[in-house]
Amino acid sequence: MARVHEAIGKRFQDITAAVQKLHARGGKIVFVRFPHSGTLKELEDQQTPRAQTWDPLLKSTGAPGIHYQDFPELAGFNCPEWSHLTAGDSVEFTKRLVPHLRKALNSGAF
Repeated sequence: MARVHEAIGKRFQDITAAVQKLHARGGKIVFVRFPHSGTLKELEDQQTPRAQTWDPLLKSTGAPGIHYQDFPELAGFNCPEWSHLTAGDSVEFTKRLVPHLRKALNSGAF
């Protein structure tokens, strides 16, 4: 696990540098955590909890983020194979996600 956490830390550095480059060129970044479920969610919650991955990512980059668990309208989806929505659910999820993306992109948090 120590190597995993070291790799995550290195990845945060790389992502932060990339976000800074994109911001310098006028780009806007919004991180989105899409639904996942089942054994994959259980494993990720245990091995790479949100407080050690998602939250520090947003803090280190300064970019806004939309995490599906923060919004009831985004959180009610089941992923039949744990990491992907069904075709129909992906369309519905996207419809529900768009207003949150618009808000994040217009927030000026870049």
